[in-house]
Amino acid sequence: MALELENVVDSTSDLSLWFKLLNGEPLTLSDVSEIIRLRWDYFRDNWEYIKPDYVATIGQYSNPEQFRAQIDTFSDFIKSQRVTSNGNNPFDNDDILLRFYSIFDNTQINNIKLTFEEQTIVSNKTAKIRAFTRGDFLYIRSQIQKERDIIADKTNTTDEDYNRIFNRSPQPGRVNINNKDVNKMYELQQSIKTVDFVLANAFALTTSAIDPFALARTNANNKLDIGDYSSGSMIKLNYGEDLQALSKRTLGDPDRWIDIAIANGLKPPYIDEIGERIDLISNAGGNQINLSGTDTSNNLNVNKMSVGQVVLLQSDILTFPEQRSILNITEVPISGELILELDGESDLNKYKVSENANIRIYKQNTINSSFYILIPNQETLDDNNADDKEPWFLNTSDETEKRQKIDLKLEEGGDLIFDPSGDLQLTFGLDNSTQAVQLKMGVELGELRRHPEYGLSTVAGTTNISIEDVKNQVAQNIVNSITSDERFSGINRLDVEYMKDKGSDKAVALSIILIVKLADSDQLVPITFSVSL
Repeated sequence: MALELENVVDSTSDLSLWFKLLNGEPLTLSDVSEIIRLRWDYFRDNWEYIKPDYVATIGQYSNPEQFRAQIDTFSDFIKSQRVTSNGNNPFDNDDILLRFYSIFDNTQINNIKLTFEEQTIVSNKTAKIRAFTRGDFLYIRSQIQKERDIIADKTNTTDEDYNRIFNRSPQPGRVNINNKDVNKMYELQQSIKTVDFVLANAFALTTSAIDPFALARTNANNKLDIGDYSSGSMIKLNYGEDLQALSKRTLGDPDRWIDIAIANGLKPPYIDEIGERIDLISNAGGNQINLSGTDTSNNLNVNKMSVGQVVLLQSDILTFPEQRSILNITEVPISGELILELDGESDLNKYKVSENANIRIYKQNTINSSFYILIPNQETLDDNNADDKEPWFLNTSDETEKRQKIDLKLEEGGDLIFDPSGDLQLTFGLDNSTQAVQLKMGVELGELRRHPEYGLSTVAGTTNISIEDVKNQVAQNIVNSITSDERFSGINRLDVEYMKDKGSDKAVALSIILIVKLADSDQLVPITFSVSL
């Protein structure tokens, strides 16, 4: 019991220290309890001189009555230990931090002169805390939750549903609950909520490997009617938070959780933080992995998967989760084995059965704290609020590249181009200016109903009698199209010539050589094309 209490004290102290380091707040002895045992001489020799400073800050402390009482008992403790002649260090006792926590929590490290040994301990401790990963916070949460449950067991106040869900057998109650127990459980629960917040929002944690945007795109892909809502915002679900609490936090009403569920296409159990591990039954290869047709309970694995679903690949050697999406599911006849084709590089041969290769999947139509979830809103989004910040991939580009804007990349036939992960490819810089000119020259004027001024004049079917007028019309049309685009400063060269039929002098097309100049640059973009008559 004493060891468990020490663990939870250390865990809450580490959590407090992490926040202080994050916010640049001054550290106290309670944050680095390892140096308290080295501070006995300091308090023994200086307590009467520094005590008034502690008394003056009683009203500012989170628990003034506790602080006041501990100042009095600490004074008695100092006096009694001064006359003890056994030579032992009174601060060597394991319970010293708990007995006088308020004293040490109000002793700023910057206000005392540290020895070299103490400074080394502080430096090592802060370096360790700054390097915390998701696993460290999960450990802190487990220690705090364990202490909360111990108090609940002791006072016979555990919840049957909670015990059933977490498959725990509570210890029989031994004492009646009192206000101290209630307050302590409340404090522990608040600490758990704090850890949940960190787990959901600290993106810098090195083990946070899931791409939240990919999960959000997958999860929010539904066409359900969400009533009066006309827009929404994407936020992170806190670890341990249910939909009712999320609805209370974002919409101000816990009963509107159903709106969030519908908007995101969620179905019971709505939230799945754990997922399910499924081992590979043979070495992976290319873009394919093989799985058993059933799990240990003889449930069909195929019923847990769908095309487009996100899976996480891992093994004993490759412990960092790799995210892929399912492109195709094939069920082998008779054996029932599953062959999954995944997106991404064809390099899955690195996942081997001998290294316990596996995938982790989450229940379909659920979310977890790695998701961004859509919170519906009744207000229509204002176009003026669009985010015009330049994208990261143009940060190092010169101003000429940035001026050429960003568009969807198209094939020669006009079709959109997708990358291996299913995202639309973009074009920017010089490539985008070239594509822009090609589009302007490849669209007939009036072809785009919403942009009737876009494109070249129609010249098909024009007779040879008016060919000069056609040339002038096309040339003027090209000049207007280019000069109206802020990406270009003008035309460096424009040649419009006949293309005659080999067997006669009849003009069958116009051959056009066009060189445009980019705005604020000497860069030229040459385009050669023909227009049929």
